[in-house]
Amino acid sequence: MKKVLVIDEWIPFPLDSGKKIRTYNLLKHLAQSFEITLLCYGDADQTKLVEMEKIGIKVVPIEDRRLKKWTISFYARVALNLFESVPFSTVYHVRPELRERLSSLIHTLYPDVIHCEWTNLAPLLTGCDLRKCVISSHNIESDIWFRFAEQSKNPLKKFVALNQARKIEQLERHWYPQVAFCTAVSKNDSAVIEQYGGRSRTVENGVDVGFYRETDSNIFDTSIVFTASYDTFSNQDAAYYFIDEHWQYIKKELPDANLVFVGKNPTEKMEEAAREDSSIKLTGWVADVRPYIARARVCIVPLRIGGGSRLKIFEAMAMKKAIVSTTIGAEGIDVVDGRELLLRDDPRTFSEAVVTCYTDERKRQELGTNAFEFVETNYDWPQLANIQKQVWLDVAS
Repeated sequence: MKKVLVIDEWIPFPLDSGKKIRTYNLLKHLAQSFEITLLCYGDADQTKLVEMEKIGIKVVPIEDRRLKKWTISFYARVALNLFESVPFSTVYHVRPELRERLSSLIHTLYPDVIHCEWTNLAPLLTGCDLRKCVISSHNIESDIWFRFAEQSKNPLKKFVALNQARKIEQLERHWYPQVAFCTAVSKNDSAVIEQYGGRSRTVENGVDVGFYRETDSNIFDTSIVFTASYDTFSNQDAAYYFIDEHWQYIKKELPDANLVFVGKNPTEKMEEAAREDSSIKLTGWVADVRPYIARARVCIVPLRIGGGSRLKIFEAMAMKKAIVSTTIGAEGIDVVDGRELLLRDDPRTFSEAVVTCYTDERKRQELGTNAFEFVETNYDWPQLANIQKQVWLDVAS
């Protein structure tokens, strides 16, 4: 078997974020064809290590000495970074102990492929044989920051976002052409990588169709559901946007409806909204999102900031749900408005589409059936892993 050394920021378990879900599922299938070692930050949590061993992945965890987030020291380091040329995400994650362990593993494992599972970790590849290296671009990160700056009304946040966006774009333009291949989650992202001079293959996001199909999706309650990890500013912005710009109109039309935010780390602002309005529910972290999606009448993706493609859409499709999304929310997925889901960008028309799906059972069933057929045909993980497999084989040879 060819040996692959994967570098990531964390162990991709539990499956509580889109990035972890993608990494876990691809590695699970790729481990049948490659000897994979995962180098990342992490404690010696036996549950996580055992889970990865079950799917054939050897984990080399590095003690996490990074600054604790959202502390005074953390914010001071962010402020200092405004005057540096490297983006904060790289400064924060690329630490000496990770560099040293990577060098050691290269000289003991002799990997055929070195796979960097996040663009912002790419400087770790300095000194490696770049002909053996692959960068996985989960998003064009600079685009996310530029969009955040565009949406932000706070001058300080806008300044910081633009500062980071420019640095990340410089990093992307430098590193994408350096390595043998880059993978992207959408054709749009692949086009950007190639524009920067890189060689790109599209390995789209996917879903374990069988896992979601096993759940009874025909038990509806009064839920309008948004599933996400609320520790990212793109999902936070989407939640605030929906609460502020959509929910009052929808409540007038659907007085019995509930708005359910499913996912970890809801913010203080979201908690305050839930305290003030009993129709807004927050689940926090859940071990399994399927029961919440199953009960939803409508699933929403009100994103205004983002890149790549959305695992949350694929999960809802696999459970035959009616979905209303912004164009950015469904970006990178070859859907047709009115066939697999409804695409709306204006707050009023988005809200009206939610009301239509909520009240029209025939419309819900039509969208849900089309969505399921679409995702089953195009986005099951094994076929996507085969594309990644070919990338690794091309690099190894």
